[in-house]
Amino acid sequence: MEKVVHFVKQDEEEMLYIRHWLKQPVIERLKEVTRLRYNYYKWLNKSFPDKIEKVVNRQPL
Repeated sequence: MEKVVHFVKQDEEEMLYIRHWLKQPVIERLKEVTRLRYNYYKWLNKSFPDKIEKVVNRQPL
């Protein structure tokens, strides 16, 4: 098997990453956000809170 390397500019890589996630179903995106949040809390506080308050801040138009 031959190894293959592709050089990609950073801004192109970011766009590929964004496109990938935009193609995913909403439920898959939410699962990933939940997984990342859980891992972050476990790393930061060594535990995940029992309850997380839902706060939404909107910027004025």
